[in-house]
Amino acid sequence: MQDILRKTQLTMCHFFLAGMVLVVLLQVIGRRFNIGVEWTEEVSRFFFVSFVFISASYATLTNSDLRIGMLYDLLVRLIGKKPMRLLIFLLLITFDFMMVVFCFQNLMDGIRYPSISPSLGFNTNYLYALVMLGFLMSAIGRLLNINTDDKSGEQLQ
Repeated sequence: MQDILRKTQLTMCHFFLAGMVLVVLLQVIGRRFNIGVEWTEEVSRFFFVSFVFISASYATLTNSDLRIGMLYDLLVRLIGKKPMRLLIFLLLITFDFMMVVFCFQNLMDGIRYPSISPSLGFNTNYLYALVMLGFLMSAIGRLLNINTDDKSGEQLQ
């Protein structure tokens, strides 16, 4: 399951990054030859936002999250490594699920009250579906990594 999730996230990251680069390249070429390609700015922004949230969920799956080392080290000395890891896990999984719920609510509100993109003519609130997917994959990644070490990804004894 973890391997399927990792490959799916990597494929999505590659797609969104390549799409963003190609669209920005088209925009630069269009500007150079004075050809108006208005939609490229919005599409590149959508690709970028999608790329950020999907790659963040990939970082979760590979235990590459950003941590504040000084604070983490201090708290590990005070309460121990296992309780600290459990506290961080509970906080992050709660945050992931709260964001899934809030993104779903925003998506439903966006369907009821659409925000239409001027150049593309589609409801921009559908981006919340990709953000929701990113947080959902992040939560799944955390649940799959619950018994792994912080750095190596090896099973804890």
